Amino acid sequence: MDEVVEEEVLVEGQKDEEVDPSETSAAVTVIPIDERIAASQDLGSVLNSASGTVVRRLGGLGDYSAVSIRGSSFRQVQVFLDGIPLNPDGSSAVNLVELPLSYFQRVEVYRGNAPSHFAAAPLGGVVNLVTQPSDYQQGALSYGSMETARMVVSVPFQGQWAGRPVDSLLLADGFQSKGDFLNFSDNGTIYNVTDDTLLPRQNNEKTQFNSYFRWRVGDERLRFSFSDVFLTRDEGVPGTSNLPSLTTNLATRRNIATAQLEGQHSAAMWNARVWSNQRLERYDNRSGEVGIGRVWEESTYGTWGVLSSVAYGFKSWLLPRITLSAHRDAVKQANLIGGSTPREHYRTAAVGVLGVDAWLLQDQIKLSPVVQVDWLNNQDLTTITESNTGYAVDREQVLSVLSPRAGLLLRPRHTHWLSLKANWGEYLRPPDFSELFGNRGSIVGNDELVSESGWQWDVGARATASFSQDVAAAFDLTYFERKAENQIVFIQNSQRTSIPVNFAAAHLRGVEAALTLGLWDWVDSQSNLTWTDSENLTPVASDRGKRLPRVPEWELNQSTSVHW
Repeated sequence: MDEVVEEEVLVEGQKDEEVDPSETSAAVTVIPIDERIAASQDLGSVLNSASGTVVRRLGGLGDYSAVSIRGSSFRQVQVFLDGIPLNPDGSSAVNLVELPLSYFQRVEVYRGNAPSHFAAAPLGGVVNLVTQPSDYQQGALSYGSMETARMVVSVPFQGQWAGRPVDSLLLADGFQSKGDFLNFSDNGTIYNVTDDTLLPRQNNEKTQFNSYFRWRVGDERLRFSFSDVFLTRDEGVPGTSNLPSLTTNLATRRNIATAQLEGQHSAAMWNARVWSNQRLERYDNRSGEVGIGRVWEESTYGTWGVLSSVAYGFKSWLLPRITLSAHRDAVKQANLIGGSTPREHYRTAAVGVLGVDAWLLQDQIKLSPVVQVDWLNNQDLTTITESNTGYAVDREQVLSVLSPRAGLLLRPRHTHWLSLKANWGEYLRPPDFSELFGNRGSIVGNDELVSESGWQWDVGARATASFSQDVAAAFDLTYFERKAENQIVFIQNSQRTSIPVNFAAAHLRGVEAALTLGLWDWVDSQSNLTWTDSENLTPVASDRGKRLPRVPEWELNQSTSVHW
């Protein structure tokens, strides 16, 4: 018994080990990126196939897309790259097209409660992207309509250095598209159908290059690794179908560098990492084609963070884990037309998490309580601005928030094929820099915003079966409820701009069902059905009780692949 649990202790949290949905209380979907995924798919289409997820797109292949989980906003979903947060505390909405699918060996989607080692408590859930193994080797070239082309190259290396194993991986992904698909236009006259037409989408071209490099030395007992993720992307901003733009452009540069030291000994496992996420966006709308007028803006976003996690199996049935994390987020926005000197705004945050996994009654029950404490220092974001009432002052200078969570996994005796699950938790998200200060002339900042908060719980079951050596099946069924207070929504306040405001409250509930079939090692089928009921709890009588916008009541996804 001790040897089995010790093996679980050593393996848990290792990057290359796949999560087993039958061994965790979390409502999680694991999507392998292999031959079952069509070559035309991207990260957005893969995420859209998971239960409870909705991916919104602003166009076709290569255009902006972001993911919502269980009716959440995009910022209420935290995206991780090998455990490194791309948007800590929901500091932005992650553009999925900036992350090439070729980078990843699998995608993990946690709906609601997520494991404690992420040190995150988002209202929607967590998406963890796990990069390719060190022996991954690929070369691909594709070309299609709208002058769309993509090239993918990966170069692995494995060897020895000072008697220790060394491996490295270099991935490069280039993409470009003219994006001139036919776009419907009513010419601004919705009641006159005689001037309706289909026109090519203008100023929708995009060019993107990504690279990923990882170098590691050592083995599972002690290993040091360094990784660097680079992105450069240039794209046109096409405007509306009736008022297309011709010259508006957005250029993005991003670099994520991470250094990590990890090790394990006996029943102990630990890791420590530092990372830097730097992003530069230059928006050129000097012609005033999009938004409120002429805008030429350069925005610099930076995150520096540290994280340390220690897990130790004191007993064969008890595994506590302590995770400490801290990061500093900063933004600097420069008006290139006026030549003003930009002021840097920053926020510091620290997180402490104590999580415990306890196996009881001969592993029939697994309890996973988590206590998380978030500390946010917003003092630098405190702004005083003139308003109709005098002054508006940020009301949340320093926050200390306790976010408890808990998970329960029950596997009845003599029914190894059945897993029963339950989760509950409280969550928090502060307003991000774009919501506070505005962005690119289309979002008007609101410095009176307060943090979103809420709770969520779910219950579910997972059943697996192997009818023969050639036929396997898994069925998941989950019921969830979620309530959000002070949710931040964007309200259109003119023809071309919107302003974020705190929404009173919203209540959501739903059912997620998923069926996975594997036949003869060459046929795979995945079916997902999600029903979501959303309710507006605003005190405004005319809106109270109505459904929330952009939260579909029904969603069905079915995919079947045949491969050799």
